[in-house]
Amino acid sequence: MSSILKQTVKNKHISFWKILGMIVITVIMVNAAIGFFSRYGASYGSIAAIISLVVCSVICGYILYKDLAFYNYRIIEDELMVERVIGRSNHVFFHIKPKDIVSLNPYNELQPSNKDIKQYKFVINNNKDDWYVIEFLKEDSSYRLILEPNQAFLKALKRNFEKSKNDRVIS
Repeated sequence: MSSILKQTVKNKHISFWKILGMIVITVIMVNAAIGFFSRYGASYGSIAAIISLVVCSVICGYILYKDLAFYNYRIIEDELMVERVIGRSNHVFFHIKPKDIVSLNPYNELQPSNKDIKQYKFVINNNKDDWYVIEFLKEDSSYRLILEPNQAFLKALKRNFEKSKNDRVIS
């Protein structure tokens, strides 16, 4: 039977008041843009309203995307999978085999970044004491993955990394 371990890292639920505030601010900004630019002509007011509506929609979408997204970390038969989930859609970003992992360290012990290493964060909280960095190779490129594992998941990660490291030494 295959071993499966899963951890989900979620934000707190987005509040009704935050969503209402974003809608009210959008309406106020569009109304102010129409009022201000309508002095110079009706077409200027319409163009300003469309631009401000697009800008407010992008900002609100970004805030919602950031607050509604959560991450799943999974270890399935020694392979680490990291995915971002928004609503019902989930996007798998990485499948990492233990033999590809170069290092697994706490974030606080991270060395200054090399420009050739691509870095990805899959964390929610700002407490960097809980973060861990996995450096791995994939298709001759170096990647750095920042995760926020709980103790059980971290223990499984370390066990798989150590097992893989021992297998490489023996071979």
